[in-house]
Order: sequence, then C-alpha cells, then structure tokens
Amino acid sequence: MPPEKGTVLAGKSERGPFASAHDRVVPLHVLSPLIAHAVERGWNAREIFPFLEFEGTHPADDGRRFSYMEARQAYVRARRMLGQELAVEHAFRKSIANYGIVGLGAMVQASAEAALRFALAYQTLAGSVLRLEMETCGEETAVVARDLYADDELGQFWRLDHLLSVVHLLRQLPGATPEPIRFEIEGRLERGLKAILARRLSARILDDADRSCIVYRSRDLCAPLRFPDPAAAHMLRRTADRELAALGRIDARGLVERIVARDGTLRGRREVSAELGISERSLDRLLAREGVRFSEMVALQRIRKAKSFLRDGETVERTAEFLGYSDARSFRRAFQKATGLSPVEFKSGWKATEGGA
Repeated sequence: MPPEKGTVLAGKSERGPFASAHDRVVPLHVLSPLIAHAVERGWNAREIFPFLEFEGTHPADDGRRFSYMEARQAYVRARRMLGQELAVEHAFRKSIANYGIVGLGAMVQASAEAALRFALAYQTLAGSVLRLEMETCGEETAVVARDLYADDELGQFWRLDHLLSVVHLLRQLPGATPEPIRFEIEGRLERGLKAILARRLSARILDDADRSCIVYRSRDLCAPLRFPDPAAAHMLRRTADRELAALGRIDARGLVERIVARDGTLRGRREVSAELGISERSLDRLLAREGVRFSEMVALQRIRKAKSFLRDGETVERTAEFLGYSDARSFRRAFQKATGLSPVEFKSGWKATEGGA
C-alpha cells in the first residue's frame, strides 16, 4: 500500500528513521532519467509528471524540490507502462550529473570507498527515498537499503533502483572501480527481471533474501581513483552540509562530525551553525529532532576522540589537555563514566588486543 495521503511517517524504528512523505526533498535532476524515458518512448510526459511545468518537451527548472508523494505517482505510472524492468533501466540510465553535488563530490575522492562514503553521507541531496548504509564484516562490505517510507507497492522497486544506482555510480568513477560479488533483494523477482539483472551484473543474485543489499570485497573498495582533489572534496562537503542543513535533513552523525575539528579540538555552537549557514536556534532544533543536546554530543565525541588519542599512544595528561578538560582528573572521571573503564585500563586492554592480533 502507498503511504496514506496526509500521513507523516516520523520517528525511528529498527529499520531506521522514517520521513514525511510530503517533505520536498527530491530535486528535479533526479527525475531527468525518467523524463528522458518518457520522451524517447513517446509517452505523454505531462500526464506522468502532472506536478511539473514544461517548456516544450523539457521541464522548467525553477529550483524547486518535490515530495515523495509527487515523485511516486510518476514512477507508478511509468512502471505500469514499462514493467518491472523500469528499476534496472532507470538506475543504469543515471549519469554523474544526475546525482548533482553528490556525484561531483564522489569523483574527487581518493578511493572508491571514500567516494561511496561521501555519496551515502549526502544521499538525501541526490533524492534518495531510502536510507542506504554501509556495513563492513570481515572481508566483505555491503551497502544495505532500508525503507524510509511504508510503501508496499513500490518498496522492492526502490530497493532495486537505489542499489543498482550504487553499482552504476561506482562504475562511472575515474579509475579501476570495483564490481559487486553478490546482490541480495527482499521478495521474489520475476524470472525475466532476474535474467535482466544477470546480464547487467557479474554478481551472484539472491532474491527472497532477509535484506536488500549489494556486496563488495572490502579490498576492492580500496581501489584509488584517478583524479583525487582534497581541496575540491572539502569545498563540496561544506556546500553539501549547507544544503542538507537548509533542508533540515542533516542527521546527528553528520552534526557530531562537525562539532569536533579534525585535530580533536571542540568547536562552539556559533562556529558550527555559521558553517552550516543556519542560526544557532535552528541548530538546536536539528539536534532536538534527533533527541540530543549540543552538550551531550560534545561529551560523546570527546570520548571518541580520547579513545583515538589513547590508542595512538598519547598519555592521559596530554589527551586531557588536547580535548579541553580542566585537568587529568576530570578527564579520568568523564572517561570512566562513559566507558566503564579508566583511561589506563582502556590503553592496557587495547595493547593486549593488538598484541594478540
């Protein structure tokens, strides 16, 4: 069943945070492959996209974004005409340009893994209607698709489209890009659709699986890209951060990464909000939506940075100084409360584990 009109699917579940089906987060450039399909096949584009204004055969781009409900009606109509294979055709039709700033940011990363992490961090800007997450287990790394909307009719279509889009995006990056080794999808695939997938992928295809994911060898994702540009990557990341903040869709993980600078020093509320181009009050609202306070996030990230410093061999005193604690005693107390271990016990345990590896 599609999401009911007017229903806001909000909050969090085991499958991740839900979103409102009426939030305007889908950019026009994401719809362009489907628009191209409609024009090439002689479909009536105005009937498929009633929410768009056209100039001849092309939509007028006034910078608007569209809701899931608006985009959904277009894909339902197109799938009725093309069938299940629409997901495959649509995914492999997308160029780097269709991902906007996400595609540009992926291209200038140092490796395929870094490009994938960038793309997943800012997938909302590319019009993602699922939540794609990267999970590494031993020698394999999977990109897992998790539903954001309760949509039984189009659920499998979106999972197919988004996971295949990951494959196609990585294939377009400059350099020796990785190929998946396994493709898993929830629900049964029609025989014809499975055959189409087999022609597009060299990976093993498993339907009726427990989860929907695309799996790579972890070492393959370490493949270097041909034109890494750290300065461009930094600028594109900051621009993407501002766009996410403007949409009100930056998440707690993204926020906490900006609260602490690369060298481990803490940044203030004013500095973080200025970088995101929003007010301090808006920053507090974004955090409140995630159920946390700024001070809590600072404390959490401090402990994460402390663990990193301690693993690298820093003393307790130097770690406390780096992270802005008033003294080593205050640091020890905070670390023990957060982890259940003293800093010395943590270092000892880490060394023992490392030595036995």
